Amino acid sequence: MVGLSAVDASRRLINELVTLLDRRIRVVLVSGKLYEGVLAGFDHPSLNILLRNVTDESGGRYSKIIVKGERISEIIAMEEPLFNPEEFKEFLLKELKLQEHAVRVIPEARAVEVLGRYRVSEEGVSGSGAMAETLYGIYKKYMEIKKKGIQG
Repeated sequence: MVGLSAVDASRRLINELVTLLDRRIRVVLVSGKLYEGVLAGFDHPSLNILLRNVTDESGGRYSKIIVKGERISEIIAMEEPLFNPEEFKEFLLKELKLQEHAVRVIPEARAVEVLGRYRVSEEGVSGSGAMAETLYGIYKKYMEIKKKGIQG
């Protein structure tokens, strides 16, 4: 097994934080204080974070807070992203009966590229024309299935 370089490991961490943008997270500070809110932004490499719609462990509510990265002990994801690029690729291959090489996952973008021209991510489909419309229909179907799975 080939080890990761420090740059690759750092890139993975940043990519994971990007997937948490606009999602509920819990932040535990070194002091033990706890905040829960929606991750609105962060900077790199200091990992200062911006949370909105925040509550603390004593029930206090804040519209926004900025937490210095050096004070953070843990960041905990409270919800998973609905869109899974690997899973969507398999779904797409079945739905469109495409060849495996026609669809590739772009992990750092959390997206799927189709026929080298179209991209599908949690935000939807980029590209135009009949194929883009077809992909959008499949994307909607996939997201509905994912939402039903969460609702039970």
